[in-house]
Amino acid sequence: MLAEYRYIQRFRVPFADVDMLQHVNNTAYVRWAEEIRSSYFGEVLLTEIGGEFGLIIAKLEIVYERQMRHRDPVAIGCRISRIGRKSFDISYEIWNEAGEVRCAHLHTPMVAFDYTMNSTIVVPDVWRERIAAFEKTPVPVA
Repeated sequence: MLAEYRYIQRFRVPFADVDMLQHVNNTAYVRWAEEIRSSYFGEVLLTEIGGEFGLIIAKLEIVYERQMRHRDPVAIGCRISRIGRKSFDISYEIWNEAGEVRCAHLHTPMVAFDYTMNSTIVVPDVWRERIAAFEKTPVPVA
């Protein structure tokens, strides 16, 4: 479970994330991914996600595999899985720790962005260095 992930958050499914069908609503997975991505940026890249330099999400892919329910113990992992010149990919896995089953996996290609200039930028070298120092496995460069 989450063997390739060093950055992991744990919590229980809150009641607010459960819909009238009594399972976690699909939009909750997106919010969970955004929360861990924001934390990763602050703690690993030492960059506030709402600062001068940041990211723009280019695409979001989610594969739902199993249902989750209220109070299920969740473990979500986040890692940089590819770095390019102006972009990189973030991969996520969401697990139900009680049953040790993966419930969803997500993939988000992200574009490095300068919000003051309103334009894309080359992924900063300092980000590359911090990612390389933090991640468990070498990150492929495209």
